[in-house]
Amino acid sequence: MKIKIPLTKSFIIAEAGSNWKVGKYEEDLEMAKKMIITAAKSGADAIKFQTFRSESVYAKNAGISNYLSKQGIDENIEEIFDNLAMPYEMIPELVKICKNENIHFMSTPFSVEDAKKIDPYVEIHKLASFEINHTRLLEFLASTKKPILISTGASTIEEIDFAINLCKKAKNDNIILLQCTSKYPSPLSSINLSVIKTLREKYKVPVGFSDHSEDPIIAPILSIGFGSAVIEKHFTLNKKLPGPDHSYALEPNELQKMIKTIRMTEKAIGKGEKVVLEIENELQRFAKRSLQAISDIKEGDILKEGINFEVLRPGNNIRGLEARFLEKCNGRKATKDIKVGEGICGYE
Repeated sequence: MKIKIPLTKSFIIAEAGSNWKVGKYEEDLEMAKKMIITAAKSGADAIKFQTFRSESVYAKNAGISNYLSKQGIDENIEEIFDNLAMPYEMIPELVKICKNENIHFMSTPFSVEDAKKIDPYVEIHKLASFEINHTRLLEFLASTKKPILISTGASTIEEIDFAINLCKKAKNDNIILLQCTSKYPSPLSSINLSVIKTLREKYKVPVGFSDHSEDPIIAPILSIGFGSAVIEKHFTLNKKLPGPDHSYALEPNELQKMIKTIRMTEKAIGKGEKVVLEIENELQRFAKRSLQAISDIKEGDILKEGINFEVLRPGNNIRGLEARFLEKCNGRKATKDIKVGEGICGYE
């Protein structure tokens, strides 16, 4: 199963984040497997994990996050990252499960070393919002020549410029930006989906949406209306499980509902061409007004609006000329006999 760029429909990423972490290695692997199966059955195109080591993310003595403290997690951020770090040896096992379930494996790296570990297993890379200024990581990801999803949460235009220019310098312009609000969860008032169009027009690249809001429908569906090429959303098997990413993540039934609604929305949006659709043909012929005889007309008779013809819906009668030809037809001669109800198909 290959990713085809440009995308023909929204690429949906079920973000596992750290929600696979429940205990010992075998327990974690089993939870990750359940999440992969759930994401695949829900219709997601990819499931994404995270690959990091605390020593290559935070400086020493980084302290306690106020955001996590509000969730009752009062450990030092380094301890949290150490606990949630995915063992490198688990990656190929997850890849194998993903292949069996016909879903793409993805993982967000937080260092060059992390990126090197996942690169053999992914077709598309993801750069987290807070790594948008990570020069060495960007350089490596760009050097792989694979597509790069760049999240833009808490980022300025100058920072986005920096990331894109660095990728292009490495001769990789296969970039997809993701609008993102770096708040967990994000209130709907902060989503700013209209910036999708702004970023697409400025950078001439596809733009998607990494959603941290709690609602499974509103923001993802609105983003489709703005032309979102990618939609990423956290999910969990149970919101009540301990950990930083469970509370605002979608549960399986919500994930399935979101993806089903996205696919229905894509069909409703169409291709942007205004044409008469095949399913409209019957009523268009039956009910759209045309020039129809209101009395029997002989060949050579003068066609007179309101006297022997009128602009009417033809129903099952022979359909006449389009109503826009009314003025051209009025006062001209009939070219053949026309029975009452039938359409005026020509004049001279």
